[in-house]
Amino acid sequence: MAERPILMHLYFYYFGYQMVPSMKRSFATISLAGVLLGFALSGAQAQSISDCEGAITLCGDLYTETEASFNTGSVYEYTGMCNQNLEQSSVWYTFTVQEDGLLSFIIDPINPMDDYDWGLFDITTGGCDGIGSQLLSPEVGCNSYGVAPPEPNGATGISTANGGTGSSNGPGNFNGPPFNADLAVEAGETYALVVMNWTNSLDGYEIDFGQSTASLYDEQGPVIDSIASVDCELSTFDVYLSEYVNFLTVTVDDFELLGPGGSSYSFATVVGMSTVNGYNQVLRLTLDGTIAVSGLYTLHITDVAGSIADACSNLGEGFAEIELTALDPPLGWDLLEVLVCPDDVANLSVNSVVQQPESTDYTYVWAWDMAGAPSVGSGAGLESLGDGFYEVTISTSPPCYTATGSFQVITEDCSLTIPNVITPQNGDALNNAFRIDGLDAYPGSTVRIFNRWGDLVYASENFGATAGWDPSNEEASEGTYYYEVRILRGQDEIKIVSLTGETVYLPDGDPYLQLTGSFELLR
Repeated sequence: MAERPILMHLYFYYFGYQMVPSMKRSFATISLAGVLLGFALSGAQAQSISDCEGAITLCGDLYTETEASFNTGSVYEYTGMCNQNLEQSSVWYTFTVQEDGLLSFIIDPINPMDDYDWGLFDITTGGCDGIGSQLLSPEVGCNSYGVAPPEPNGATGISTANGGTGSSNGPGNFNGPPFNADLAVEAGETYALVVMNWTNSLDGYEIDFGQSTASLYDEQGPVIDSIASVDCELSTFDVYLSEYVNFLTVTVDDFELLGPGGSSYSFATVVGMSTVNGYNQVLRLTLDGTIAVSGLYTLHITDVAGSIADACSNLGEGFAEIELTALDPPLGWDLLEVLVCPDDVANLSVNSVVQQPESTDYTYVWAWDMAGAPSVGSGAGLESLGDGFYEVTISTSPPCYTATGSFQVITEDCSLTIPNVITPQNGDALNNAFRIDGLDAYPGSTVRIFNRWGDLVYASENFGATAGWDPSNEEASEGTYYYEVRILRGQDEIKIVSLTGETVYLPDGDPYLQLTGSFELLR
């Protein structure tokens, strides 16, 4: 603030102005020689040039504001100690030092009676959000020099050549000169400058950085920092740029995606994510199609449409790579019963039911209704923990697609009963077929049946899944028949019940147990 409070009131009354309160959110039209640019994505509120986040990017030595702002923007911000932290009719500017040297600028009102005050902040570390903290975005310059009418206020800024001293002057004309001393700056440092129009003049001002020995202006074009896929179909991507670009220069033709084998993909749409004053640093590109082949892809900035441009009209160039994996949805199945012998476990396996696509990696989560826990396993297979229902959820990684499959484990007496007599088609429903009770617990077990002359009359590669051998009169007459059974028992102990009694067969390393015998067929 330039004047002591009583002089300030007299000044505004004398010229017929009404002071715009510092918290008022009014809007005034600004004409700029520079270009508007925000430093970071805005939050819930849209940022304007009266906010640090919507600051004007400096691209040359001389800038002219023909109509100064009456606005304080969406956020009431800290403006410096000499300004007593008051924000009034503010415009924010920003620049990043390209080469070390001394910073100097002169703010020269079009009308010398007008009073402009300013604050300068190093936002390299803390950005705009850090302003107000000397640790994050420290205040490095401030000047609120001013005099009462009819004396002109004249120019202010940083200029040792114009008698500038110190780094903070004001408020008023008794607390330092209108200029601060030149400021040493280093390449890579980013600064935010706020200029406040305390007289609410419509005439504007010029800012001249010509005395600076440091190089202040961006001469590098935007490049792609990184790319991220944002959908499961691999059709939409977020592109993170090295700096904000003018969204008016952005078209779908500015980008091309090249894939394995030289395949080329074009884009259907491009939108800016949280645009600030027409500028954006994150673009969302949607393909005209989808990615079907996994591999390394390269996104290029092209010059087909003139290329994207930053606030200083530097054109974008270069490329960035991204590894993309096309996902195949997993395959599920309905409930399957699994029979186990007492004291045995069932090996429940996803791929034993449905072979999953080999081109995609999957995650597995097993649930057991008796456990009361959300997960009892995380592999493609699981040993049963007891009778009950088991459900496995199969998901791609990332979890774009899922499928489920389930088993019901049932414990049964695993003794196998081999009949010695069958009576097919004799008028009752008993012993009609040669079948081995319990063999359904051993999938893949085979049976061959021969007549007394050694002729093969029946064979099955999975006899436990059949209803047995129930021959017609034409197929088999009365007599003695011989069987050969190969039981796929793994390392299970097998009990066989036959006419001679119960026999126990212990594991011997052979996954098959082979038995032979005979039975009578009676009509």
